[in-house]
Amino acid sequence: MNKIAQLAVARPKAVIAAWLLLLALAVPFALQLEGALKTGGFSDPRGESVKAQRTLERAFDEAPNSLLVVLHSKDGSVEDAVAPAREAVRRDGVSAVTDRATHPEWLSKDGRTTFIQVGFTSDNTTVQNLVPDLQDDVRDAVGENVQVDVTGAPALDYALNVHSKEDVTRAEMIAFPVLFVVLLLVFRSVAAMVVPLLMAGVTLMFTQSIGYGMTQFTDVNSLFTNIVSMVGLAVAVDYSLFIVKRFREELAEGRAVDDALDRTMRTVGHSVLFSGLAVVVALSALFIPRAMSFTSIALGGVAVSLVAVAIAVTLLPAVLSLLGDRINWGTLRSRKKAGEQAGKGDAGKSAATDGRTGGSADGRADGRTDGRTGGRFSGRPGLVLAGLVVVFAALAAPAAQLTLRVPVASADILPSDDSARIGMERIKQDIGVREMFPVQVVLSADRDQADALLRSATDVASYAKTAPGADKVQAVTSLGLPAASLSEALADPSGLGADERAALGQLWTLDGDRLVTRVVVTPGADPDSSAAHHLVDDLRDHLGDHADSAVTVRLAGATATGSDFDDLVLRSVPLVVASVALLSFLILLFAFRSVLLPLLALAFNIAVVGASLGFLALVSGNDDHSINSVTPLMLFAVMFGLSMDYMVIMISRMRESYLGGLSHRESVLGGLARTAGLVNGAAAIMVAVFASFTSAQISIVRELGISLAVAVVLDALVIRRLVMPATLLLVGDRVWGRHRRTAPRALAPEQAVGPEQAAAPRPAAATDGEEADADEHLPVAEPTLR
Repeated sequence: MNKIAQLAVARPKAVIAAWLLLLALAVPFALQLEGALKTGGFSDPRGESVKAQRTLERAFDEAPNSLLVVLHSKDGSVEDAVAPAREAVRRDGVSAVTDRATHPEWLSKDGRTTFIQVGFTSDNTTVQNLVPDLQDDVRDAVGENVQVDVTGAPALDYALNVHSKEDVTRAEMIAFPVLFVVLLLVFRSVAAMVVPLLMAGVTLMFTQSIGYGMTQFTDVNSLFTNIVSMVGLAVAVDYSLFIVKRFREELAEGRAVDDALDRTMRTVGHSVLFSGLAVVVALSALFIPRAMSFTSIALGGVAVSLVAVAIAVTLLPAVLSLLGDRINWGTLRSRKKAGEQAGKGDAGKSAATDGRTGGSADGRADGRTDGRTGGRFSGRPGLVLAGLVVVFAALAAPAAQLTLRVPVASADILPSDDSARIGMERIKQDIGVREMFPVQVVLSADRDQADALLRSATDVASYAKTAPGADKVQAVTSLGLPAASLSEALADPSGLGADERAALGQLWTLDGDRLVTRVVVTPGADPDSSAAHHLVDDLRDHLGDHADSAVTVRLAGATATGSDFDDLVLRSVPLVVASVALLSFLILLFAFRSVLLPLLALAFNIAVVGASLGFLALVSGNDDHSINSVTPLMLFAVMFGLSMDYMVIMISRMRESYLGGLSHRESVLGGLARTAGLVNGAAAIMVAVFASFTSAQISIVRELGISLAVAVVLDALVIRRLVMPATLLLVGDRVWGRHRRTAPRALAPEQAVGPEQAAAPRPAAATDGEEADADEHLPVAEPTLR
């Protein structure tokens, strides 16, 4: 990496020109990303419900995608609007149009609400794109007195795409001004503030073009853009913050531009590379479930992290090389005034901080630190740690009540004023959605096993009628045919009436060389409810205990699909957690040559994730504390990767001081003082980014924004400033492993460290407009990667 950075410094104009050329080529592709993204992916592609649904579509010639056109009369009966609406929905790709003529139950009791089901042979993406035109056509056909809302899976997916884009745009419009203020407060320089924002903009645009390239080879969910903005803004700005801040400090110490950049990239540049690797490793674990939603999140997070690192070690040093001292342009205070204040602070430090200062190993005072940090832990690290453990346990406790459930048959994920959600809720309120989303038991057997198939169907239907949560059951045994002649009718239905044959054909058919039948179970509760999910589990348990080896039995339907996805997430949790934990452990072991430090890092991160999930459970607002199944794994992976920044920066400084000859206590408290301000600044940036997504209209994005913002606050302000130092002081110097230390340096009497004080390395000189004794302007710690 040093050679790459050196090339950027040696030929900055060439490097910048190359990036500008790549950006110009990338922009047209980035602008096409929105139209190439897909929705869905919240199902287990290998689950039995997906296989059962394919069997139903093939055997019973069911449309793979359908829209529901909901008609609601504002003045009276909606009957007159059905015929013109039927004509308006006809277009290429429509395979069937069904309404209340064949399904009287689709008309509300007051006659003011009904819906038309429009089946399509086209794929989901094609049907999504038809939603706006179809809705406009029906509205024109029925007139102003009838409200028209188009819903159904493709319409919900279309709305999800639209709102997902709006959420990203809104979040970025909120985040960038906040970042503007935060960076200006940190740097107190306009130029230093603008550079990280420019790096973030290039990172997002370039990653979006990469995302478009990915869509040409695989399906990518619309969550890709959310995770790119969320993670990309956080890491790109943070990495730039680390590098720019260290570069300005090197310049303030009088070094030439090239020398300052060389030292910056050899130290902080390694930290950025390490941090980026940690994020990539953590988010790569989301490939494990092999579901489109998780894969899209992983692709977005990995891509934006790699791009952010690449820009930080090439484009950013090239820009800084050209700017040189002009990086301090637009400072809020003059260099002279800042220098005078720093000089006064150094000259009168002892008197100004009498009673609360201690000497540093190099003979300079840094009392400011001890008054705020040393007293917290002196002689009481065990008590502090015990109290904080209790607090985190209490915060995490509500997480045990969380229910993981992906909403596959409701529109609650959308904002309340969305047309697709209004239509679905209209059906639910006026007509009922339970019959629209039944649980279907799909049974199949070889052609010569008709008797075994009929026995299995009869057993399933009999059990379903008494199953808890079941309302209605429909099967070949419920058609009213005499039991004695049922087998003959199934073998040769020609003797039945037209209506009986049609009803039988929807329940029993031949699919190639196999017979297929289904038992349709209407639940007594909404399809996304706990009762409906319990019904699915109950039916599966019964089928598992009474399976006939000659008959294949699977469950289909929205509830079964959601249950399969939830099970996939639960099965993946141990693998995701184990892989992230193992790889993170190995990375930290390599960096710090200590076994205890990686173990402590894992414990800290798990505590943060648990506490943030507990907070999310408290604010979920659901009676059953249900959250989207995707949220916990996303939170775990993203937080594990991003929290490595803080761990590396703070532990590296502490370890560096310890190996340099300071005592364990001096190293811990001094390292904390030297890095706490920088961590606070980086955390403020991440919180600003994540908090901006709490305004999202898509519930899963909002859940992730809330949980990540809370997690960062807990990690930076509680774990890193209280829990971690208390733990390190309690464990003692064995936490550093077996390392050779230089002999402790003798201190002058006036520099002796008191019982309430610990030495800390001297802060670097302040840059323009920065106060020399401000925590947030201390140098960045770098990891020792040997």
